[in-house]
Amino acid sequence: MNVLLLNPNRGRFKIAHNVHITFRAFIPPLGLLYIAKMAELAGHHVKIIDFNAEQDPINTLHRSLSNMDVVGMTLLSGPEYAISQQIAQEIKKLKPDIPLILGGPHCSLYPKQTLEDYQADVSIQGEAEYRIVPLLNALQGKQSLSSIPGLVYRTAGGIFSTSTYEQIKNLDALPFPSRHLVRHYNYGYSFGVKVIPGVVTSMITSRGCTFHCTFCQQTAFHPTYQSLSAQKITQEIDEIVHNGYTSIVFADDNFLANKKQTVTVMNHIIKEEYDLRLWILNARVDSADRELFMKLRDAGVENIMFGIESGSQEILDFYNKRITLAQIRKAVNLSHEMGFFTTGNFIIGSPIENEHHIRQTIAFARSLPLDNAIFKDLAYMAKSSLWQEAVDHGKINPNEAMVLGNPDRGLGLFTERELQRNCDKAYFTFVTNPKYWLRELRYSLSCHNSQFLRLGMKMFLRLLNP
Repeated sequence: MNVLLLNPNRGRFKIAHNVHITFRAFIPPLGLLYIAKMAELAGHHVKIIDFNAEQDPINTLHRSLSNMDVVGMTLLSGPEYAISQQIAQEIKKLKPDIPLILGGPHCSLYPKQTLEDYQADVSIQGEAEYRIVPLLNALQGKQSLSSIPGLVYRTAGGIFSTSTYEQIKNLDALPFPSRHLVRHYNYGYSFGVKVIPGVVTSMITSRGCTFHCTFCQQTAFHPTYQSLSAQKITQEIDEIVHNGYTSIVFADDNFLANKKQTVTVMNHIIKEEYDLRLWILNARVDSADRELFMKLRDAGVENIMFGIESGSQEILDFYNKRITLAQIRKAVNLSHEMGFFTTGNFIIGSPIENEHHIRQTIAFARSLPLDNAIFKDLAYMAKSSLWQEAVDHGKINPNEAMVLGNPDRGLGLFTERELQRNCDKAYFTFVTNPKYWLRELRYSLSCHNSQFLRLGMKMFLRLLNP
């Protein structure tokens, strides 16, 4: 079969109310690349359209649909939802009878509702690597859809669900993603700025997280933490380098969860003398220690992002973060000392958060030697502990995937508008700190790369002129 896989445009990411980053082509859609490899190994022909990377994605979609037998699209629970619905409508308008398969995080949360919202034919819950080939076989009439676990599907007789799927336990058994399908795209962009130099790809060394922060919905997708072996990870890095990539973004939910394994992987990169630029998208501050960070630096790590969340210990404890303000300060200081471009993620608006807590967070963020800070108002995300508690108390409807603060509903002390203003204030306070601009200037000079300084200036100007 000719299979078309789509990664919809993710729209914009809010780092403050009046400051949005256009995703553009940051990193490849790894989930689709894993699925594509399984389909290719079974003899199917696969094409991927990454709407974030295409100059004219709708035109590319039009040209590609004519010789396709099935379309698959991945969905997140966020700004892309409405965008992806428009894409689904366009597909059905151009080729009404083509089977449309939906997957990704949102389908795991609301498989039947998603199927109906998109007028799709099949919705897949959870990881799809071992089910994509049986599904394609079923569409060819070689087996029954009812025999494949974790599906919601449409027939002339109605909408049906199959048995529960099981999470993949052995990630080592999966083949490496089909990166060649998106090699023609240029990744590494944020807000229109090429922040990651060279030929960029991404990879994961694990799925899930060993922690259970109350605002996080990760356990809904990966109930248990699963890791690849160090041998499998280093083999994939070898293949990546062999194929000409010069930058790797580690997209794990918690990349430094296994510090011993991380050291083994970094030692391999150092031993092989790979000239790589490495980015770590998600890390916990309690993983920080000097020996580990020196190893990261020597292997080529340039960027690390920490989930800090708050400058109040009371709020951190409420979120079940299991970290302290002292650990945060130690990790950020050490990261800064190593020369990493360091980003901190903050959340404003927990149910118990008041003005005093917010002032603590703003002051704390300003005091840290961060190169970038993201301030988001709390969203009650479907299947997170906070969301479930609100559902249990009748404050949120089970069909609401993402709900923002609203005191009228008993969801925090601030309205959505007040939270947005506080996020703006936090970001403005952070970027108007003279020490911030001195850090960015020094960083740009030390690594001979002015792109981060340029990015910071663009975001600052957007804040002044929303």
